[in-house]
Order: sequence, then C-alpha cells, then structure tokens
Amino acid sequence: MRVTSRVGRIIHMILVVLAVVWTFFPLYWIIVTSFKESWEVLKWPPSIIPLHPTLENYIKLMTVDRFYIYVLNSLIVSTGASLLSLLLGSLAAYGLTRVGVPRRYGNLFLIWILVIRMIPPITIAIPLYVILRTIGLLDTRIGLIIAYQVYTLPYVTWLLFGFFSTIPRELDEAALVDGATRLQALLYVLLPAVAPGLVATFILSMIMTWNEFLYALIFINSPEKYTVTVIVANYIQEFTIDWGRLASSGLVSMLPVLILTFYIQKYMIKGLAFGGVKA
Repeated sequence: MRVTSRVGRIIHMILVVLAVVWTFFPLYWIIVTSFKESWEVLKWPPSIIPLHPTLENYIKLMTVDRFYIYVLNSLIVSTGASLLSLLLGSLAAYGLTRVGVPRRYGNLFLIWILVIRMIPPITIAIPLYVILRTIGLLDTRIGLIIAYQVYTLPYVTWLLFGFFSTIPRELDEAALVDGATRLQALLYVLLPAVAPGLVATFILSMIMTWNEFLYALIFINSPEKYTVTVIVANYIQEFTIDWGRLASSGLVSMLPVLILTFYIQKYMIKGLAFGGVKA
C-alpha cells in the first residue's frame, strides 16, 4: 500500500509539473522572444535564453510606434464600457430582483439577453455601423464604448442578477420604511452590500473589452484612436511577421489589466465567491 501511495504521489507531482510547464511556457517564450534580436528569433534550433539580450524591440515600440497611445485608448474604452455596463446592469438586476417583476417574465428577459450574447458579433456589426454613423459616433471612442455593450451588458446583467439575489430583501425594505427612495436604497444599501461582486464583474468585463478586436477594427478608422489589439495585429503582415515587436507589444498590452487585477485581487476573489447566478 505504501509503495502504491508513493507511486501515486509521484505521478500526481509529475502531472502537476507538466500542467504548470504547459501553462506558463507560452508566456515565458513571449518574454524571451521580446528580448531577442530579429536574426535570433528565426534561428534554428531556437535558443531558450537570448544569446544577446536587447531592449531594441521595446525602444522601437515606445518611440517609433508610440504604443502607449494605444494602451491609453484601450484603457479609456475598456473602463468606459465596463462602467456603463455596471450602471445599466445594476439597474436591470435591481429591477429583476426587487421591483416585483413576475418570475416568469424575469426569466424570459434573462434568457433573451443571453441569446443576444450568444449571437456572433459579426452578424450585428453592419446594423451597429449604420447606427453609429447615423448618430455621428462612428470612429469615436464613445461609439466603441456603446458598441461594446453588445458584449458586456448581457454578461454583467447575469452576474449582477446573481449577486443581487443573494442579498435579503429585508435590507432595502428597511431602508424604504425609513423613508429612503428606491434609488437611495440601491445606492446606499444594495450596492455597498454587493461591492465585491461589482469589482469582480468590472474586472471580468474589462478583460473582455480589452481583448476585443473585431469592433475596434470595424468602427475605428483613425490610426491615433486604435486599441492595442488592432495595433498588435498590424505586426503580422502578408509576407513578414515582426516577432520581436509582436512579443513585446503583447507583453506591454497585458500589463495594465494584470496590474489592476493584482491590485484588487482580494476583492475579485470575494466577488466570485459571493454568489452565483440564480434564475
């Protein structure tokens, strides 16, 4: 039995190590590639460690390409889209859980917005394009923020519906009895109670919009307004691929979301453990 148990632990450790290597090796390879010279990237057999480490890719990225502009664009668009989704999603979740909407109609509404979320985004790109052009928001960050609600709002509404459902009705009913309006009960009672869930929802929504490529490519025409996903894709040309700048831009584009997630990770963990979706 002891031998069998020891063999089982060894196999388990080997599988864990293989899983860790499988997960982190692509990230390690991106980091290594970003510090290689162009000739070394194409060298065969490939070098696991850069033979002549260089910051040339990062210098070109920040000076020639001015990549920080596109990072700022992505920050503005992702933050704006996530905040707008939180605002609208909070009102929708509050209405579904507190304003006496019949359960059957509430479930139909949730299913409907889930169906909208499951529709391939490319199928509604043309109607969105026409709408944004008609109202004068095409090729603007505000227009892209509005377009991203197709991605984020159904997702945020579902998550917040689950979080709001875990809060006892007695809390906001007590506030209403004390003379608060429904809006005050939402702002001063419910939202503070689901704050961890709001943080988790905001981070997940921001990651979703940060990585979005299709709408950023279609609805933005001015190069100075591009997001990071569009610029990173530009390093892949028809006949050549700039592997060094592709790797360095990928790493730089990861940093803002990674830093934000690391800074508020404890709130995100609380939010994810706070409650689930209840239909």
